[in-house]
Amino acid sequence: MIRILALLLSLSFATTVHAAPIDNEDGFWSEWSDATFARAAHEKKFVIMSLQSWWCRWCHVMNRETWANPEVRGILKDKFIPVYVDQDSRPDISQRYERWGWPATIIFASDGTEIVKLRGFYSPQFFNPILTATIEDPSPVTYPDAGGAERERTLATGLTDAQRGEILAFIDQAWDDQNGGWSKSKFVDGSMLVWALQRARQGDAKNEARIRKVLTLMASTMVDKTTGAMNQVNLKPDWSEPAREFPMFAQEAGLIAYSRTWSMYGDPTYRQAADRIYGFLKNTMAAPGGGFYASLGMSEGEPGVDKRQYARETAQAIAGLLAYYDATGVADARDLAAGAARWVLANRAMPGGGFRHAQQDKGGPYLADNVEMAKVLLALHRSTGEREWLAQAQVTADFVARTFIDPATGGFVASASPDAQQLTKPIKQREDNVTAVRMFSLLSSYTGENRYREIAEAGMGYLTSPPILDAFGFLPDVLLAEDELRNEPVHVTIVGAKDDPRSAALYRAALAYPLANKRAEWWDKREGKLANADVDYPDYPDGPAAFACTSNFCSYPVTKPAEIPAQLDGLKRARKL
Repeated sequence: MIRILALLLSLSFATTVHAAPIDNEDGFWSEWSDATFARAAHEKKFVIMSLQSWWCRWCHVMNRETWANPEVRGILKDKFIPVYVDQDSRPDISQRYERWGWPATIIFASDGTEIVKLRGFYSPQFFNPILTATIEDPSPVTYPDAGGAERERTLATGLTDAQRGEILAFIDQAWDDQNGGWSKSKFVDGSMLVWALQRARQGDAKNEARIRKVLTLMASTMVDKTTGAMNQVNLKPDWSEPAREFPMFAQEAGLIAYSRTWSMYGDPTYRQAADRIYGFLKNTMAAPGGGFYASLGMSEGEPGVDKRQYARETAQAIAGLLAYYDATGVADARDLAAGAARWVLANRAMPGGGFRHAQQDKGGPYLADNVEMAKVLLALHRSTGEREWLAQAQVTADFVARTFIDPATGGFVASASPDAQQLTKPIKQREDNVTAVRMFSLLSSYTGENRYREIAEAGMGYLTSPPILDAFGFLPDVLLAEDELRNEPVHVTIVGAKDDPRSAALYRAALAYPLANKRAEWWDKREGKLANADVDYPDYPDGPAAFACTSNFCSYPVTKPAEIPAQLDGLKRARKL
């Protein structure tokens, strides 16, 4: 172990990078399976896993320069079983090792014990000594525990003042004053963009200036000039080297941010960026039979479009499309989103509830697919006013609640089953836990069901525990979850027939109001009561009307779309962030 640790420390400069389609005609790679570990035990070999992504530049390079190298293969031949895992297809394995970047290389003993974990690209010059050191001394490297011990289930609605202050200070210190952006690596972090826009909306002048600078820079450097796709990272602090890696989560983040910023400021720069990302999703990533492809890679190897279709990535596309529709009123985007959701319901739904990741899953089901689908089914209810989507959101949320909640902690586990018999300790991925808390919090407002609120508070209890707060410093997503639990969503209801154009115009104005934590409803009394009939809306004799409400009072009705923003602005409450 000492020798391996010394090698790792000497190679600490290895780049963190992002898997590539591979040619396995020679049978070099084995599959991740219990059978592989059983074979390793029988043959007294190590298992060495390469965890990659289709769009990842350095995965291609390592496949070509390292894994295909004769000397490397000579060392591997007698003592190792190489295993290739595409991280996009296996969220459970991906999320277990996501801190190790792509490519990630993990060496296991045959019983599943982790011996060494390597981050990013390794050339043969540095890879071979680690292989030989493992053979000579296979004792595991001890890595520092990034988090703390899990605590028992606790209901919470927020952080302590000290915890919140520490997160805010970390975000502030991460700001790159010279080049703009948070940190030197210009990674597209959807939660960061939404949080900064929310702060701007609440009158935070400093964060308003920062987010406008970032989004202006991103529009010219990160939105690809050829395809319109959003890059996931820029490799230079000055924004001069976009990586040309286009996973779906980056498209969601970019389209949501630019759509909302267009609503807030009306700057054509933001609308043009949103239009280009929307065009990329519609023209390049939408599959002919419905749903969306997973990603696009245009860097090393230029793998092109990854035409596999996952529930999670389709949900991410839907989320971006609905934000774009809400802001712009482009009905084709709404219809494309609804069609994609129907495709997932037809092609990825499981008989007992919930969704598969792919057509056939080797693991799972996974939290990521199900919480993302619950989120966008609820968003479809908001964007369309149609009740079928709320019912589908509840069915999916109920599946999440009974399948993924850890009753001991209140957190959400990444997978309903272990990714291998040897790796039985479940993991809880932070971003998916945040998404679950935010989804259950908003769902409780739409349905009036306190059980969803309690699930959200138990999840927030986990987010305020040591495995999160001691392991991460940059946590704008946790701040978003806290804000939405501590403050009821802005609530606007259009009372009027759905076949009345005046009602439709009012609802469009309600959707365009640029706030993430928003409950917009369209009540056509011919459909019966709303799911959460917490307000007794009066009949308005002059036709359709809009009401802005809190839990304590409602505004006077308005009948003109242009009056809705001011009506909702009047409901804004002081928020403690």
